Amino acid sequence: MNLDEKLARLDELFGSYKAEWLNEKIFHFFAAPSYFTSLKDKRPCVLMGGRGTGKTTVLRGLSYKGQYALNQNDIDHFDKNNYIGIYFRCDTNHVHAFKGKGIDDEKWMKIFAHYFNLILTSEILEFIVWHKEHKPDDEILSEHACCLIATSLHLGDDIRNYSRLMEVLEKAMYKFQADINNIADCNMPKLSLAGDPIRIVTEQARRLRQFHDKTFYLLIDEYENLLDSQQQIVNTLLKHIPQSYTIKIGVREMGWRVKYTMNPQESVIDPADYVLFNIVDEFTDVTPDKFESFARDVCQLRIKDLFEEDGVDFDIEQALSNLPYEEEAIKLGVEQTKLYKNILEYEKKNGVDLGVSPLYKFFLSYWSESHDLILNDEIVDYLNNTKDWNTRYENYKYSLLFKIRIGRGSSGIQKYYAGWSTFVKLSNGNIRYLMELVYRSYYLYLQEGGDIAKPVSADIQTKAARNVGWKNLTELEGTWNNGAQLTRMVQTLGTIFSKLAKLGDNSAPETVQFEIEGERSHRTEELIQAGIMNLAFVRMPANKQSGRGSVKEFMYSLHPIFAPYFIYSFRRKRKMVLSDAEFLLCVDNPKNAVKDILKNKNIKIDEEEGAVMNQLSFDFWD
Repeated sequence: MNLDEKLARLDELFGSYKAEWLNEKIFHFFAAPSYFTSLKDKRPCVLMGGRGTGKTTVLRGLSYKGQYALNQNDIDHFDKNNYIGIYFRCDTNHVHAFKGKGIDDEKWMKIFAHYFNLILTSEILEFIVWHKEHKPDDEILSEHACCLIATSLHLGDDIRNYSRLMEVLEKAMYKFQADINNIADCNMPKLSLAGDPIRIVTEQARRLRQFHDKTFYLLIDEYENLLDSQQQIVNTLLKHIPQSYTIKIGVREMGWRVKYTMNPQESVIDPADYVLFNIVDEFTDVTPDKFESFARDVCQLRIKDLFEEDGVDFDIEQALSNLPYEEEAIKLGVEQTKLYKNILEYEKKNGVDLGVSPLYKFFLSYWSESHDLILNDEIVDYLNNTKDWNTRYENYKYSLLFKIRIGRGSSGIQKYYAGWSTFVKLSNGNIRYLMELVYRSYYLYLQEGGDIAKPVSADIQTKAARNVGWKNLTELEGTWNNGAQLTRMVQTLGTIFSKLAKLGDNSAPETVQFEIEGERSHRTEELIQAGIMNLAFVRMPANKQSGRGSVKEFMYSLHPIFAPYFIYSFRRKRKMVLSDAEFLLCVDNPKNAVKDILKNKNIKIDEEEGAVMNQLSFDFWD
């Protein structure tokens, strides 16, 4: 495989981050996450996570076509499953057609319920046809069953055979979709009861020999696209699950806006009515190694496919090797800094060798200077209390890396973001982000003539991480109707965190989180919700005892994927407190927000440093 072929293959394998882009190939590269087995049981489930966390891939993996592919296209193996997955994606263009036009919300709710019945019934019947194509000796639905299904959907009470039912249903479904734009009170169609046809068709299907005692799984993806009233309908079905089917929902965090049913006095409750799987929590909170293991499987499958003809024994952890802090400090030029040279002068003058790394020497000098202490005294204290100083150094050494290359004239890489474990942390449980980082690293590496049998350099990895951060920043504007505001918010906060990393003292190193104190405006709540849904922000319980409740119980950070672009720590360490006014100032007047918030942190910056980008920089260190 020549270079162009490798780049094209790399793009095909890693550049197609979305499950829908891979089509049938998605199952060839399918790696089951740790929670996949739990999703297979009969309990109703809600799979929550941001875009790119793998919801669609997992739900499609549970679908009958996915399970057939994952069972090597063997129908007998497929039939060993005790469930049948029916996948449905909530298409924005379709579901948002069910509003306005002079019709009240209650009527629209009933109209959508009928549409939902039509779609899901059609999908279930198509599965029955699909299965019979693979097993011609299948039983078929009886005349009575066909009549019941048709009657429940107002398709007529004279339909007696399966083929006629499919024909009439398909025509009715497309006619209903076409009529939606011209619907009015005077030509309201006959409507079915929410969920009733779905219950009937699944019950009748289960009476067939081949599906006896199997449960239908309705896999509802992109739940956040549904209007609030439409979510009420599905919530109602979720609350009152029959024996014949259950529901699995895929939704973005904060995209499940209403938890009550068509009866506003009735809500769906975790765990009484469903089981919640928050993907990021599943991967990062309790057992963070779960995501790393899953991600390794995903990437290894693709890399193996790319490089197997070259006979390379590939290990992604070795290929994307970490850069130890002390080595990074040397690459950043710590030995050329004044602070390091101050220690060398002390050693020379006193005829001693402290026997520590250049970064440690930088730390001793920095600590003395930043705390306005006498260097000689601090070194004496270090020699007398080495254990205490070692503990202090371990706590602060990472934050020191941001302070080596500061000031005017600093160019090139000012902080490295390299290593498999670093990429895992930057991704924060988001498999798409991790794939982007790996993809971009190898794309740049191969372009520069890299040998795939050797590790990718820290410089290329850092450049790739910065590129990915920039790419996702530029895409924020298109994720929401006020996406420009969200972009400015990320730019402003990213600039603040960067300045704190470089210029802040070490009394509170690695300040990368924020809390909003006091009452919040509607606009602030809206920005926070949009930021979380579109992966601008990550939220964490402010009090681990409080759990996930009101939005006010959380503190926030920018998504770690932005850290390499702005140059600050991706680790969750310390927080700053913002008022509602300060938070909104980050959108309305970024320059003043940067100056004012940093001033409160006792950091003075000049006009040049305080200016926030009005346009995104395209500087990729070319």
